[in-house]
Order: sequence, then C-alpha cells, then structure tokens
Amino acid sequence: MARKTVMAPQAPLYKQLEQSFVEDIRCGRLKPGESVPSTYSLAEQFGISRVTAVRCYEQLKARGFLTAKRGGTTIVNPALTAAALSFQCAPDVSPITAVSEYDNCSVALAPRFQQPPAEVLPGKAWLKAMSAVIDEGLPEFCGPDAHRLTMRLKLAVTTFLIRSRGMSLYPRNILLFDSKYDALAFVGRNFAESGSGAAVESPGDPLLHEVIRRHSSQLFGLPVDREGAVIEHLESGSGVKIVAVSPSAHFPSGVVLSERRRQQVARFAGHNDALLLEDDTAALIRYGKQPEPCLFNKFKNAIQVGSFGAYLGPLCRISYLVVPDRLLERVQGCARETFSQPRLETLVLSHLIETGALDLAIFKMRAQLDRSRQQLLSRLQLDFKGLLAIGAGSTGFVQMVRVHSNFPREAICAAVDTCGLISNTVRNFYLEQRENSRVELLLPLCDYESTIEKLSALKQQLDPAPLSVAPLFSPLPLSLPFSS
Repeated sequence: MARKTVMAPQAPLYKQLEQSFVEDIRCGRLKPGESVPSTYSLAEQFGISRVTAVRCYEQLKARGFLTAKRGGTTIVNPALTAAALSFQCAPDVSPITAVSEYDNCSVALAPRFQQPPAEVLPGKAWLKAMSAVIDEGLPEFCGPDAHRLTMRLKLAVTTFLIRSRGMSLYPRNILLFDSKYDALAFVGRNFAESGSGAAVESPGDPLLHEVIRRHSSQLFGLPVDREGAVIEHLESGSGVKIVAVSPSAHFPSGVVLSERRRQQVARFAGHNDALLLEDDTAALIRYGKQPEPCLFNKFKNAIQVGSFGAYLGPLCRISYLVVPDRLLERVQGCARETFSQPRLETLVLSHLIETGALDLAIFKMRAQLDRSRQQLLSRLQLDFKGLLAIGAGSTGFVQMVRVHSNFPREAICAAVDTCGLISNTVRNFYLEQRENSRVELLLPLCDYESTIEKLSALKQQLDPAPLSVAPLFSPLPLSLPFSS
C-alpha cells in the first residue's frame, strides 16, 4: 500500500501520489506482481478525486512501474527485476552531483529541463528491451567481452546517427562516455589550447559554460536571438580557439541556428583555426519541421557531442563524441575503447537502437510534446498576450516566454517567485548579469493545468490596467503598485 510522501508544495497531487508508489516499489514494500488498490479505493483512502487516482496510475503505467492484468486488476510490473529497478528508480538528480569535478558547480537545476518529462519517457520500451537482453543471457562486462560490447554499441550509435542525422562517419569516430558532462570534460582536457579563449552561447547550457571556463583563459559570450548565436562581434584576433554552439536545439530558448549564421560560424572557425564544438543534444525534438543538418558534415574541425539522456532521461545517460579522423590523432594515447565501462545499460541501449524501438519512441515523444506545445501556445496567445512575449524556439521540452516590462524588474521577479514559476534557472545562464535585463520564464510543455494556474496568478498580480485609470492630464502617482 502506498504511503504519503512529503514533496514540494507546488507538486500536483497525482505527482505526490506517484512518487510515493515509486518509493514503495524501490524499497520493496510493493513487490513485482503484487496488486495495488483500485482507483476507487485509492481515492477514498487519501481523500482525493478518482480523476487524480486514475492519472497517477496512468503515469506509473507509462513509466513501466505498473501494468494492467487481465480482468482489470492493476499490479506492479512483474518485469521489474532488481536490475530494472536500479534504472527505473534512479533519483532524478543532476549528474553534476555524481561527478566530483563539478561538485562546486551552482547549475544543478539545468538538466531538469534538458531531459524529457516523466510523462513521455519510453519506460515500457526500455523495460521490454531490458527483458529481452536478460532473456538472451548476460555476458561478462569485463575482459574480452568488454571490447565486443563497446564495439556493438559504437556500431549501433553510428547507424542511429547516419539514419536520423544524415552524418558521414564510422564506428571509430565514436567515443562513448557515461554522461554528457564526462564528454564535455574530455573535450576541455584534450582539445582546449593553453592560454586560448573560447566562445559559448549566452544564455546556454550552464555546464558547458563551466567546463569550457575551466580549460580556457577567457570566455566570450555569444548573444542569442531569433536566428541563434550571434557571431559577428567576435574579432579574428580575439584568441578564440573553441566555438561551442547548439545549432539544432539551443537551450533554453529552443531556437535553431539559421543557415546564414551557420555559414558565419563555420567561416570564423575556419579563418581562426578554431575547434567547432557542436552540441547536438535534443536535435530530434523539433516541432513542425525536420531537424537541421549537422555542422559535422560541413566543417573539418567540428566535434559533435550528444546524449541519449535527451531522449531517455534518467533511464540512460550514455553520451558520445563524434570526432573526425584528423582529430583522433590527439587522443591516440587514450584507450578509446574504455571511456565508458560496458554494463547492462550498454546492452539495452544497443538493443533499442538495433530494433528501431528508440526511433519509434522519439517519434511518439515528439508527437505528444508537439500536441502539448500547441495547446499551451494557443492558450498563451488567447489569454496572456498582453502579459507575455512568446519566444521563437521550436525545439526542446520547455517553452521560453518573456514578461513584458510594464512594471519594475524587481516587482516582476518577486511576483514570478510568488507564483512558483521558473525564472532563476534562466537568469543564471547569462555570462554577464548586465545582459539579462529581461525576465524570462521556462514553461514545461507537460503539466498544462498547473502552468496555466500559475500564469493566471501572475497575471492577476501584474495586471497593467491600474496604470491607465488616472484621469487625463492628472499628475502621475508618486509610486506605482509593486514598485520598490
């Protein structure tokens, strides 16, 4: 029987109940195959509506924790072996906390918005692949089998990138890592030149900022507009030797780098003999159009970084670098086969790619998120047009909006924090505080009702109507509402 779990006050009831079930399954209070209460009993026990109970069970089924038995009974998924639980119940914590090198990094909130929400995670596909792998018999994850398992995943990743991104590469160009952050740190250690500078998007991925900052003498911020990163202001003699951009899915704005800007980025990197670091994370989560081609195919000094965590979330954080042949010479001294130690996760990911299940999961995820995005945009344009300016982004798991500056910025920030909306995670992504004179919000594409409720509360607090009720030619008031 699920127990109540204390969560953040902003968490919806069905989320609180869902987390309590996950905790009971993880701790063994609910075992695989055991029946759970009916939605009627659950609603009566906790004093909630049956709609809330049904939604909780639907989310747990989508994540693979529960399954429906013939006859209508809901049970804990019998396929939840101990190995499966180690992945399914992995805490939703940033990988930063697991890597000692980044323990002092104050960007722990960022990965929360760089991976799919629990509602769209392909939990069933992951469990099905895991069961198939276990049924085949698990090999030894060390010794002679380690090389074979690594090469199998490299071949699968190569096939996936050729099929989904149109890249021209071979398995030897793939370097595997346990997380995206390990991959970025590897680039910093092996490709950043001593005393050189680096250019990164601002705002952008905060951990990318941190990694590049550690290995470069000076960091240059690239502003981001509707066309993506602005490269024009960088001078040829600035000493920039790494240009890091996310052309297919900028975070957090979701904009896509235009063709004009792509040419400018490649031209600058070529003229200055700089390394072009292409962050291709979440490139396949684009709405309305096909993903843009990779820069890797067009520029000889381009390295691409990607992560399956962008599509599988906490189920699998395996990441990769795509390094061209001419740059592999720099890492010849490293054991390129052992960047990521093979384990059960390696086999499951290989199986997902080889069977086409990952492509199907990404397609379903994109379709579901697109429907949620259209619903959210329609409501924003209908009821919040006078309050918010909608960003031009068309990728990612959140929608960025900007609050109109009808009131002092301090008053807007105070109201935003009061309503429980997310703004701090964006403000901290700017390299220079003076660049962020705007108040920007990140709206999750899922959890529509909660988002609209918070925006309605914000609108009520920041209603600009009182500003225009003074009679014509009357003196202005000494102070405006909510002003400091």
